[in-house]
Amino acid sequence: MTDPSTITVPLSTILDALEGALTEEEQAALSQQLGLLNPAGVAPGDLITAELFNKFRHDIDDLIVRVSQLEGAAGGPIIDSLSPSSTIAVNATLVVTGRNFNAIRNFNTVLIGDVEITQFRSDSTPTSLVFPVPDLFTGLPATLPVRVTTEGRTSNALSITVTRPDQIQGGQYTFGAGQAPGGLIAVGAEVPITWSVQALTLFPDNVTLSLVIGGITGASAAAWQAGVVFDPPSPMPILPGQTKPVEATVTVPAGAVSANVSLQVASQDGNVVNVSDPVTITVGDEIEVSDPRIDLTFSIPVFGGGQMTTGPVTIEGATSDGILVKKGQNGKLKFHALDTRTSGPGATFSITAEVLAPANGLTVDTGPNPAGSAAGAIDPGEDLPFDLPLKAPSGATTNATARLKVTCNQTKTTGGLTAYTSFKIIPLKIVD
Repeated sequence: MTDPSTITVPLSTILDALEGALTEEEQAALSQQLGLLNPAGVAPGDLITAELFNKFRHDIDDLIVRVSQLEGAAGGPIIDSLSPSSTIAVNATLVVTGRNFNAIRNFNTVLIGDVEITQFRSDSTPTSLVFPVPDLFTGLPATLPVRVTTEGRTSNALSITVTRPDQIQGGQYTFGAGQAPGGLIAVGAEVPITWSVQALTLFPDNVTLSLVIGGITGASAAAWQAGVVFDPPSPMPILPGQTKPVEATVTVPAGAVSANVSLQVASQDGNVVNVSDPVTITVGDEIEVSDPRIDLTFSIPVFGGGQMTTGPVTIEGATSDGILVKKGQNGKLKFHALDTRTSGPGATFSITAEVLAPANGLTVDTGPNPAGSAAGAIDPGEDLPFDLPLKAPSGATTNATARLKVTCNQTKTTGGLTAYTSFKIIPLKIVD
């Protein structure tokens, strides 16, 4: 058997063998490290041991992390954690938590290996990017580095193992605020309402579109449903991560006074169903729509949440994601009002919140905190965080429901700005 001490391994052979296992940056760093070795320490013909090679790998990885931390101190992105932390299936939701991300979520790029993700869920925040892992990988399962890049800077890397997807549809559909034309509503008018629908699901699907009608005064739900036209038609093909506009044209029926109109999207297998916030149509009034220049999101804190949780809430036959409020508990929600503009002067926000009738005992305690921004303090891309206390009395009715409406008004009218209003309506349910 050949004596190992007589074997000579050219550096080029080592690098060729590592192609695909190391990034170009890691190969360059390895080559540089080997080239800088003291000739007295490694001479031609010496065996490069696994111990020596693994030390090089460790030193390179350590160098990458330390450089990322130094860049982070100067404003570059840093990843602190992944959730889940070790293994994730294709199309499942990954949460990348860290620092120095761009406040406008889609100005960031997450790299899983060489696969780029630039579209993120609406519940992402300036410190967390939430998205479904796309089905763009080969050779699964595979352990791959996860990095974040923004404004030309790249974070440190954390590893995760990506596996093949499950075979049952999962995830959720999310909605942008419904948009409708201005003008007073009259009986017989054809009213087009448009929602953006994002499929944060596991597999391609052909979803069923339908309208849920509630809050009816005057004409029946069936009369509102009659003659509804969807564009694109139902069933609608949609891919995981894809966002599509859906327009529903509703004819205001005879005898109608008002109604709440929501879009329902259901997966082909019926395992994933969600309903949009309602759009209120009132004869003789304009339709109130939420301005997309402010993006309102919320979360429930681990401490101080009053044991509130998220869960399905059914109101007027429509089941959608909402908040389960514990009886007798005082809790709070943490909100973010993100200015989605990319340019322009600073804006001024004022925040209000109310539980819509019938409130069923649910109350907003002392109002949003803070109740608004300082004058002109919110620049494009910046975020205004605020807390919202919420409680249900111990004597409230179990399983009673209500809706929470949180409104953000932009009030500045100088520097080319005009006043506009954004709002979010959240279903609530009282639980024991």
